[in-house]
Amino acid sequence: MSDHAGVAKADLGLDLPAHEETYAGFVSLTENLTIHVINIVLLLVLWGLEGHPFVALIGFILNIAASALAGITGLGWRLPAAVFVLLGLACIVL
Repeated sequence: MSDHAGVAKADLGLDLPAHEETYAGFVSLTENLTIHVINIVLLLVLWGLEGHPFVALIGFILNIAASALAGITGLGWRLPAAVFVLLGLACIVL
């Protein structure tokens, strides 16, 4: 094995706050998109299994709007989760 004890250490000058901000944005985006995809699965249940294409179309538009607005405002998963609750109720009731 080679000996790296004599290698000079360089100060890389990492910008830790910028990295933490990027990671927080990544986590927020991942949460938002996870709920978005789960909403699409519920929309497929409404349309394909229960036969309500118009309700699924309205839910799809609400899902896109909620995910986009959550991304712009920084609310993360909260707005798509509200659509998830509405779609879940629609799957149960219809």
